[in-house]
Amino acid sequence: MNPICERVLLEVSQSELIDLGDLDFASTLIIKSVCRGLNIGRAGIWLLTDDNQSIDCFLLIDNDTKQHNISLTRSQFPSYFKALDTERIIAASDALTDPATYEFADIYLRPNAITAMLDSPIRHAGKMIGIICCEHKGEIRHWTYDEQAFVSSLADLYGRAVNAKKVKAYQIELESINSALETQVEKRTAELKRAIKNLQITQASLIENEKLAALGNLVAGVAHEVNTPLGISVTSTSHCIDELNKLKKYYGAGDLDEQKFVDFMDTLTDGLNLVERNLSRAAELVHNFKRTAADQLVIEKENINLTEYLEQISSPLRPLTRKQGIELNIQLEQQLFVNSYPGAIAQIFTNLVSNCFRHAFPEGFPGKKRILLGAEMCGDEIKMFYKDNGKGLSKDVKSKIFEPFFTTARNVGGTGLGMSIVHNLVTQKLAGRIEIVSELNQGFEVDIYIKDLD
Repeated sequence: MNPICERVLLEVSQSELIDLGDLDFASTLIIKSVCRGLNIGRAGIWLLTDDNQSIDCFLLIDNDTKQHNISLTRSQFPSYFKALDTERIIAASDALTDPATYEFADIYLRPNAITAMLDSPIRHAGKMIGIICCEHKGEIRHWTYDEQAFVSSLADLYGRAVNAKKVKAYQIELESINSALETQVEKRTAELKRAIKNLQITQASLIENEKLAALGNLVAGVAHEVNTPLGISVTSTSHCIDELNKLKKYYGAGDLDEQKFVDFMDTLTDGLNLVERNLSRAAELVHNFKRTAADQLVIEKENINLTEYLEQISSPLRPLTRKQGIELNIQLEQQLFVNSYPGAIAQIFTNLVSNCFRHAFPEGFPGKKRILLGAEMCGDEIKMFYKDNGKGLSKDVKSKIFEPFFTTARNVGGTGLGMSIVHNLVTQKLAGRIEIVSELNQGFEVDIYIKDLD
């Protein structure tokens, strides 16, 4: 390749304009370089249409004057297009007589004083997309191999520029998509945050309702249970008053003898003993209920005798289980002490027993219904447990039992929060662990392992 063409080609290949993605700048650089390297005044870039039926002038420079909007069709110039179809260089030394270019003689070559043409294919992604057309004016010109190679190399550089434009277009599109995606993500994130906030508010409300519902059940059960000893106490008191009035009557009439007075003393003693026993029973029940209810609402850490405390918890639960026809038993080791949250423990067992009413014993359950609550040492941990002999759990229900809002008893008022609250209290508040032991028709057992909390 002659030194001029070689130098020009090197300059173009190193120019940043080729890879900027601006095809106008790159095209102008390439065509001016063609003119400089070949020492001609006229050259252009022509691009094939998608159907290959015409070729349009993208840029034509004639002595620094740019021209556009020229189109050549296959129907007008079939020989030229046939030559283009070979995708080879068209090197017409005498353009007026060359088989590929003679069709341009009257309408293009003579009017523009063109005598020789050198057309080199432009390819992109393996496909011919157009040509670089070099047009010589003056004497007939024989295009050398170096000149043909020079133009072909510039045509390849134009293909690189086309690729850079597509890459830039893809980058712009990608940036636009990313921007739109970021906007969409921000919008969705904001919506999600609002939804989560609303869900947390709803969940907190439902959890509070669940706690109050459990307390409501306790209140109803305790109220029913307290009515019995209070009723007995009232009846016994009324009987004692009647006996006292009879004594007054005997005394006023002067008819009070020793036997009547002894009978009165025996009757009054029995009546007052009955009142004392029943009032003590009622007082103990109310005390245990107050402790359990208060603990569930105000959860503070303290050192407790777990053995005594579970006895206290079971007291207000018994009326509930008795109403459901369920036998409640307690199994405890003597004197288990733990530094923990009694309110959380009370709520855990209240929820487990309440959960039993909805799920453990379906209508028509055969046999005696039983619940067993207890606690025992297990290594360096205390194991608290709940067991019933109910219908148990399927594998599917067992895998979802701690999920919030999962319930198999929504038709009877289940919220799906009871076991979720139990799990959260054990793992978060008591820093313990919880295990479910259950098979279908084999009963249900919850084992809770806790330690002292610092």
